[in-house]
Amino acid sequence: MEGDEKVSYRLFDPFFTPCYRMFGAQWRRAMAMLANQPLSKRFRHAKFKSSAPLFGSTSTRWSTHKADDTTVKFPSLHADIEKALGTVSIIPKPWFNDHSEDDDKVTQEYFTHVMGRFKCQNQNCSKSGWSSKKVGILIRQFSGNGYYALVFKQRCRVCDKLGVLRLDEDSYVERVVYRLKKWAGIHVEKPVFGVKRGEPHEREFCEACLAGYDCQKASLEE
Repeated sequence: MEGDEKVSYRLFDPFFTPCYRMFGAQWRRAMAMLANQPLSKRFRHAKFKSSAPLFGSTSTRWSTHKADDTTVKFPSLHADIEKALGTVSIIPKPWFNDHSEDDDKVTQEYFTHVMGRFKCQNQNCSKSGWSSKKVGILIRQFSGNGYYALVFKQRCRVCDKLGVLRLDEDSYVERVVYRLKKWAGIHVEKPVFGVKRGEPHEREFCEACLAGYDCQKASLEE
C-alpha cells in the first residue's frame, strides 16, 4: 500500500506538470485536491539538525510562517534595526509596518538580496537543505517613515517544495539600515563586497525571480 500511495502522489504532483508555474498557488491547491492530499500534509516540516553558523554569522533565525507562503516578514528584527541606526537622527523615527492592507500606500521601494539557508519541508525528499547568497528581499517605505522588508523564499530543486528560510540576520539588518538611511537623505558609503563564489542562482526555483524581480542583477547597493 505504501508504494501505491507514492505513485498516486507523484501522478498529481505539480512538479510533473510543466505549466503549473503559470498558475502559482491556485494550481498547486487544485493538484492537491485532485490527489486527495491535504495541504497540511503536502508541506510538512523536515527535521534539520544543523546548528552551525551561517556564512560565518552568529546571528541567524528560522522564519515562522505558513508552509505555503512564498514570502515572510521579520518584524521581530526591528529592534536590531533601531540598534544599528544608533544615534542617526531620522525624523519621523522608522517603524515597522506589518499591515498588508497598506500596500497601496507605498511611497517607494527597493529590491536587493540577502543571505540565508533553507531546509526542505518534504520528509520524503533526498535533499535536506541548501544555502543561498541571493535571497530576494523587497524593502518598502510608507508615509510617516513606516517600512517593511518582504523576504522571498526558494524551492527545493529536487522536489520543488517551498523551503523554510533560516535568515542571515546580519545581512538583513545591514541591507535595511542602508536603505532607510538612503531614503532619509543621509550620506552612507557604498559597501564593498568581495567576489562571492558558489553555485549559480537558479531563477526557476526562486520566488522573487518568479514574481518578476531579478536576484542576479540586484545591485549591492546603490
